[in-house]
Amino acid sequence: MSGAAAPGGRRGGPRRHMEAICAIATAAALIPIWLFRWFPTQDGPSHLYNSYVLAHYYDASSTLIRTYFDLNLRPFPNWTTYALMALLLRVLPPLVVQQIILSICVISIPAAVIYLQKSFKPAADATALLGILLAFSYVLFMGFFNFVVGAALFAVATGFWWRRRNARYLYALYGLLIAIDLSHDLAFAVTLLAIAVLAAIERRWRVFVELAPAFLILLIDAATRPHGQALFRSFRWHVRQLLLFFASGHVLIAGVALLGVILGIIWPFVRSRPNPFAVISLLIFIAYFVLPWGYSAEGWMRAGWISERLLFLTILTLPAWIVLPRPAIAMSVLFVAVGAHLTMTSLQIAKLNNYIADITRCAVLIRPHSTIHTFFPESYMSPQVTATLHLTGYLGLQTDVVDLDDYEAYLTDFPVMYRPTPPSRPPDYVVLWKATQRGPVVGYRLIFENAAIRLYHVAVP
Repeated sequence: MSGAAAPGGRRGGPRRHMEAICAIATAAALIPIWLFRWFPTQDGPSHLYNSYVLAHYYDASSTLIRTYFDLNLRPFPNWTTYALMALLLRVLPPLVVQQIILSICVISIPAAVIYLQKSFKPAADATALLGILLAFSYVLFMGFFNFVVGAALFAVATGFWWRRRNARYLYALYGLLIAIDLSHDLAFAVTLLAIAVLAAIERRWRVFVELAPAFLILLIDAATRPHGQALFRSFRWHVRQLLLFFASGHVLIAGVALLGVILGIIWPFVRSRPNPFAVISLLIFIAYFVLPWGYSAEGWMRAGWISERLLFLTILTLPAWIVLPRPAIAMSVLFVAVGAHLTMTSLQIAKLNNYIADITRCAVLIRPHSTIHTFFPESYMSPQVTATLHLTGYLGLQTDVVDLDDYEAYLTDFPVMYRPTPPSRPPDYVVLWKATQRGPVVGYRLIFENAAIRLYHVAVP
């Protein structure tokens, strides 16, 4: 096929030079993860709390946990990081485990981008730096850890199949597919789409027979999911999101990155026919515009942020086929954009780290065998990242503490679920965000206060 490359490419200076630059940039992205104790993500505290519950569910001391929660141990597409965190939480402190998971997410995307790129090009080039931008993107700060891992595995599985398509690959491919399916269903669906489209382009029809069991799993999962109302975003929203995806508070960085991507998309068509992977990027990008943003049912978001994830996957696939004019200049510009992006984002992380640290100082006041209820202000909730939304999860990282506002426990795609009839006792602690503008909580005494929250403990008669 035109534009295809032999796997692995040529060994030599340019290839290693680019990979070394990506490795250095990735190492720089790890610095704020390990430098700051409280890395700000929206869903991260909730993921860590539920993994903690999973890890300690059968401990003799977890009596209240077992009263409120039940385990959901069926295989579903959201297991990977929960299982890993639960294992690590048996031997490591919770925040260290979170740092390990964040590091895996940040390392996996640039590594997967280079692997995919080298599957379709002779060697890594400057567009691999898009992987660094993705590593510190909106999706990570939302706390979509399982999706990030699934997206990285998607790139590896697709690149692996392309490299091995003329050899034996089926057992290893299905091993990767199982790992992707246990990570995220959207990544699993896009992986099957990508391999099927590439197989159709090359008229490898037997691949459809080989993938039939995987497609059956996908259909069964789609059929058994709770159905809800489809939610759509406007065309204008989708266009604006293209710029905001890399912004991190600095629109100039996003503009430079977007301009580089546009040039990289156009240039292969000017020079020659692009390689087959351009079709995959196009299909995912079309899906970004036409599929629902999410689904809601019974007052809950049953599936959300689909559009943002599809945009993430679109950008993830671009380095496999786009070509930037004047590679030396393009690499310099992209490297400056990556450096500015990491610097600006690290400054934001440092600021939020101090803010979260001040709030979580009250965790030492939470006694074992207790429950916590939180009043969080709706005015704080944002369609972008709300890093404070699930901070109560951090307060529950100790012996037998139940977070009564654990949103994951209301849904079916997480390993911890509320029992159908939990106890009706009042909460032992109440976290009151001051922006809710509520007065003192009747029947409770104030035991902690800072600029953001008040912590109340039930008054003992």
